[in-house]
Amino acid sequence: MDRTPSWWRRNLAWLIRPRRRDRQRTPSWWRRNLAWLIPGAGLVVILAILAVVFSFWRTDQVAVRPGSVEEVPSRITISGAEVFPPQSQVALVTVLVSERLTIWQRIGVEFESGVDIEPERSFTGDGTRSELRKLNQRRMESSQETAVVVALEHLGYDIPRDGVVVVEVRSGTPAAEVLEPGDVIVGIEGVPVADLADLTGALTSFDAGQTVALDVDRVGGESVELVEVELIEFPNGAGRPVIGIGARERIAVDELPVDVAIDSGRIGGPSAGLALTIGIIDLLTPGELTGGRRVAATGTISLDGSVGTVGEVDQKAIAAVRAGVDLLLVPAANLSEAVAHAGDDMQVVGVTSLQEALDALAPS
Repeated sequence: MDRTPSWWRRNLAWLIRPRRRDRQRTPSWWRRNLAWLIPGAGLVVILAILAVVFSFWRTDQVAVRPGSVEEVPSRITISGAEVFPPQSQVALVTVLVSERLTIWQRIGVEFESGVDIEPERSFTGDGTRSELRKLNQRRMESSQETAVVVALEHLGYDIPRDGVVVVEVRSGTPAAEVLEPGDVIVGIEGVPVADLADLTGALTSFDAGQTVALDVDRVGGESVELVEVELIEFPNGAGRPVIGIGARERIAVDELPVDVAIDSGRIGGPSAGLALTIGIIDLLTPGELTGGRRVAATGTISLDGSVGTVGEVDQKAIAAVRAGVDLLLVPAANLSEAVAHAGDDMQVVGVTSLQEALDALAPS
């Protein structure tokens, strides 16, 4: 009986057959494309790293966008006088300032309309965002108090003052070492100070570089303290001496003839002063102050009724246009900037005082 040869024996000749040296293997796809696969993979890795970095690495810039148009009278509560709720309310205008932009956000903002890019320090100065929020809150509170006083005095009420409140202190000045926001100056070198005119008048008797004694009523203090401070020269003021503070007059709130409460929500800063003043007058005056038009206003207000300049007027004008405002009141110094962004359907009027603003609202 013959045995069947094994598989190895049957194929031995093929297995040990020498291979032809002229036969070449076809390289794999990976080997054929290795020349561009390695650089391509490196590029993908680099782009992935950049994408992650761009998503988290924040620049020192912020985006300033048009905000909202907020009706004022509905935010005001008045007691102690007859109120005449208007059908058409004057409004204030806000802007939105973002957090510091990431690189991706910075690139994206370039494709948005009506958005400004500014350094964060143009808002915070040498401080932080938290400090800026607190400062803007104090400025809003000061603006509200001033608006109430100006409105009531315009309507014929007598409002007493009893000192000058420190709202902010200029950093790096001698005053920054001895004064803080909330302090109330009630005298200088023994001379009583009831309002800003008293303080300004008293300072004219001194020179920059001199040290003067201030009578300061401090929050929580039991008595008036004597504080010495070196005066500095007002910038471009030809030697005019100043303390180096932002200030407002203290009103004897308990003695106000009308109780006015304003809910500003999360809105900060002083630029709503003009709108708040007009809103209070509108509530305490019969009839329609706006004449049925949708009116918005921006501008600071001082106790003498003067209207001061504000920032980001271009964004505020854009916000007003988008909200369908018919008339926008702005500080006269900001007029050209507002007009440039007002379009054809919104009237813009520049004013320097409350009376000019009220004249602009009067029927033509």
